[in-house]
Amino acid sequence: MQVPQPTIPKAVTVASPSFGAGDRIPERFTCKGAGSAPAFNWVGVPKQARALALVVADPDAPRGTFLHWLVTGLDAADGGIEEGGSVPAGGRQWPNSGRSARWVPPCPPSGTHRYFFGVYALDAPVDAETTQQVLDEIGKHTIAWGTLLGLVDH
Repeated sequence: MQVPQPTIPKAVTVASPSFGAGDRIPERFTCKGAGSAPAFNWVGVPKQARALALVVADPDAPRGTFLHWLVTGLDAADGGIEEGGSVPAGGRQWPNSGRSARWVPPCPPSGTHRYFFGVYALDAPVDAETTQQVLDEIGKHTIAWGTLLGLVDH
């Protein structure tokens, strides 16, 4: 999977009450625990944004970047996702690397893995049919973005 890496500066701040930036993600959010999605929020979405997308990915997976969660159609405003991963009204979940349209908890096979929770402000809603097309559309339409990094050890 090719996850969007915009060249524009990060302007959206992504944070979590569950863990700090660059900190370990608590075990309860991994495959060793309940595996529910951590709560997180974002601020700094520009007023001209028409939609938001969420991408959670592990670039350290053995076979290349593993997409844990992909959601489009989120309200183009400051907001967040509650613990457990309930997608707000209007949001659409897309198939992840495990081919399921849902949150997949971190479960690194070895070592320490980085998990990036990316929020992308878009100038147009995503219009695509496949996961890779969605990621490509996010890359083309991002006007602001931000990420939160969490770590998980095997």
